[in-house]
Amino acid sequence: MIRSLFKYLRDSRGIAAIEMAFIMPFLLLLYFGLVDLTAMISLNRKITYTASVVADLVAQNDTTLASTLFPDYINAAELIIKPTPIANARVEVFQFHQDPVTKAISSQWRYSSTGGSNCSTTAPSTTGMGTLMTDGNDLVVARVCITYSPYVASFMGTKILGATSFLMTEQIALRPRQSSTLACTGCVTTAYP
Repeated sequence: MIRSLFKYLRDSRGIAAIEMAFIMPFLLLLYFGLVDLTAMISLNRKITYTASVVADLVAQNDTTLASTLFPDYINAAELIIKPTPIANARVEVFQFHQDPVTKAISSQWRYSSTGGSNCSTTAPSTTGMGTLMTDGNDLVVARVCITYSPYVASFMGTKILGATSFLMTEQIALRPRQSSTLACTGCVTTAYP
């Protein structure tokens, strides 16, 4: 009996399986974590570039912009964020104007695409916009947001990340290029949202 006990203790045939059982969950978590991290960095760059392109396209218009041009701008955004579907993204464009007397900054018009979830419950903050409007110009702000669901959250739930999805958003502000003001025909003029 003692002899078989020593033989059992010296047997090393199952060591690899035991080590694999301890190490494999960590390796899988590390692998999917790196996949999520690189996907989030890539998506963040696409969102930033999309906001920049949309703001630039709007700012290139002359004194008046027609709301019928926005589907073309959304098509440009779709090409940038592929393979993510444009239906998962929300593109919002705001125009801000500063009153020359009171220096109060307010949104004159806005446009919002129909895809994705709301970027925010409020319009972009006007803090710091006054320094960009020193010449009496308007300001165009493009905001893009996408809800990202990490792979790790799909099988780990909220245990590691605290949530199963994250709202990634970026906004870019530009001055109109052709004139100091930019009106929009057919755009929403009521308060946000």
